[in-house]
Formats: sequence, C-alpha cells, structure tokens
Amino acid sequence: MSLQEDMAGAIRAIMERKNLSLTAFSEELGISRTALCDYVKARGNPSAATIEHMAQKLGISPAALITGLTSTGRRDIFLLLLDTLQGVSELSEEDRIRFAELFLEMMQLWEKELAAEGG
Repeated sequence: MSLQEDMAGAIRAIMERKNLSLTAFSEELGISRTALCDYVKARGNPSAATIEHMAQKLGISPAALITGLTSTGRRDIFLLLLDTLQGVSELSEEDRIRFAELFLEMMQLWEKELAAEGG
C-alpha cells in the first residue's frame, strides 16, 4: 500500500468517526474541499507543510497521518485514542504525565506482541 493510500484510509476513518461530510471536514481542517477530496481518493500529493497542518488540526502526529493505521484493529485503537485525547487534555499536569507514562508502556507491550507474532 502506498503512503497516499495509507493517508487516504486514515483521513476517511477519522472523517467517518466524526460523522462529517467532506465539506465540513475540509472546513475543520482548514483546507479546500477539492484538496481533501483528492487526499481521500489517494490522488493528492500534499506538501509536508499541509500534512503537518492537517495532523496538528487532528491532534495527531504527521507520521500517524501518513502511515494510515488502516488495519481494522489498529484503526479502532487509533480512533479510540483520538476520542481519549479530549479527556486527557483536561487532566492535571501530574495526571497527564502519568497517563503518558502508562501510554508509553502500553505501546511498548503492543510492539513486543506484534514482534512476537511476526507482524
């Protein structure tokens, strides 16, 4: 799968999860509807600045946006994490640090499990 297809899958998944139309999502991202349509269809070639802008608007890393996380299990986890971000941002600084530590530990366990499965 190409980076364009991975990014298209991520954008579609986020748009569906938010239950937004192409027009509403393009407005939320601050990009043209035409450009978003191209990205969703894996036809566009956004600049690095555009990828960074969209990722910032979505509250994710540019790497997460372009790699897509398109497998069902990973996508579901990704969407759950997006939903969690709002609640985490409202925690005290001490609790956010603890959340970050636990999240890192979880990701390390996940990577270890994937490596053991050969994936």
